[in-house]
Amino acid sequence: MTEPGQLILVGTPLGNREDLPPRARRALLEADLLLCEDTRSPQRLLAPLAEDEQLPPRVSCFVGNEHERQAMLLEHLERGERVAFVSEAGLPVWSDPGRTLVAAAVAAGFAVDVIPGPTAASCALALSGFAAEGARFCGFLPRAGKERRAALDDLAQARGAALIYEAGNRTPALLRDLVGLGPEVGARQVVIARELSKRHQEILRGSVDELAGRIDEALRGEVTVVLAGCPDAGEASEDALDPAIAGARAALEVMLDPGLKPRARAKALAALTGLDARALYDRLRG
Repeated sequence: MTEPGQLILVGTPLGNREDLPPRARRALLEADLLLCEDTRSPQRLLAPLAEDEQLPPRVSCFVGNEHERQAMLLEHLERGERVAFVSEAGLPVWSDPGRTLVAAAVAAGFAVDVIPGPTAASCALALSGFAAEGARFCGFLPRAGKERRAALDDLAQARGAALIYEAGNRTPALLRDLVGLGPEVGARQVVIARELSKRHQEILRGSVDELAGRIDEALRGEVTVVLAGCPDAGEASEDALDPAIAGARAALEVMLDPGLKPRARAKALAALTGLDARALYDRLRG
């Protein structure tokens, strides 16, 4: 009886082939068919461990033909074969092809496995120092029009960090658009991670305003932008929502300040409470 076929999503290095783990290497060498976003990628990853003729057959599978490759995938799976899919770099499906292949295999009742690998988004978030809780992956933002404006407005309201993919030549325009969202967004911290794990890796840090002023020319290579979320409005606006809390807090600080003499303390409390300074002074002395 023929063993059931299996689709394997293989995570591959972002740019340094030394990051390819043994399990991923075996999956690429032992598969019956390799579906590849770029058919040159497996050879680059495995050389000099494997000659080109030692690799399984390779077939291109990219955004433009992914739906067409579903029939081929299912045909091989029905024969009990193992089909490995690799994107150009990183983990498939994350702003890369693979989603429709997974959906087709699952719908047909075949097993799907994944060999973990990096994503530029997760690596950039780790390098940023921002909280991972509430962070969200935005991929590439719309290029123009109402869709882009809506996406930018959404970023302005986001509480968690936003992970954005951008081409290096469009990064200055993205920063200008973020500055255009207002001073609150302009003051937020942002990290720009360029060419992660590659020879020319570069990490830029600062506020949106600062980096927009520094980066006025196109960057080279692939860029991941990590934008800090908006400040916690609950904490920031507590005093504004309840002036009594603000007044009580300020009065407490005055009372606990060891450097204030009774007369100065009375004047400060009078300014905060509207009570008579002389009466307060008498009470403080009494």
